[in-house]
Amino acid sequence: MKNTSTIGMGFLEKLIAVLFPIVLGTIGWFLPKLLEFVKRISFFSDSKVIELLDAFNPFWVSIILMFVGVVIGVLLSLTVYSEALKMSISDQEILINKDDKEKIIRKSEVKEIFMEDNNVVITGNKGQELLSEKTDIKKEKIREIFLYHHYLWCEQDPYVDEFKLWALEDHLLGENTNSILYERRNAIREGDKKKAKNLKMDLNELGVVVKDQGKDQYVRKI
Repeated sequence: MKNTSTIGMGFLEKLIAVLFPIVLGTIGWFLPKLLEFVKRISFFSDSKVIELLDAFNPFWVSIILMFVGVVIGVLLSLTVYSEALKMSISDQEILINKDDKEKIIRKSEVKEIFMEDNNVVITGNKGQELLSEKTDIKKEKIREIFLYHHYLWCEQDPYVDEFKLWALEDHLLGENTNSILYERRNAIREGDKKKAKNLKMDLNELGVVVKDQGKDQYVRKI
């Protein structure tokens, strides 16, 4: 894409990705020294694991554990990278990369864009959510980029007055939608963010946009 602006990982995400291998590698290196302290505790002194590690050269144990720590750190860094929201924005389209998946939103499909609670939200011509993803990038920078490429930017959710608090006894949205909202409420209470996100996407396909405030769900019909 020509004349493209890129939104990538934020400072905090980059910092975490860099620190994971360093911190875990350092912990691995110093772990044998920690074992020396642990051996002094009578409860652990007869542990078979302690005895096994004690049979090896401490230097090589440090090297091996440091290597293991670095490998685990790199894997965690790759996870942070894949989960970070990355966008390439042009005057014609928005290329989105997140969770190792790519999605293209044409400019003609976009109605407005805004940010709410560090989430970038892109709505479609019918008021549906085309994107709602968290980012570490500052709102001012994201606003500047989208305005540069002539997208309609809103300072707040233009549909804010249409949201209503959902309650279990509500039946206006239909039995199918109600059952999904109930299942999603349970996922939120259990801390299952992935399931809650997937159910939100299902609701969007059924013509219902949902946003969370704490453990409460607010809904609006498209």
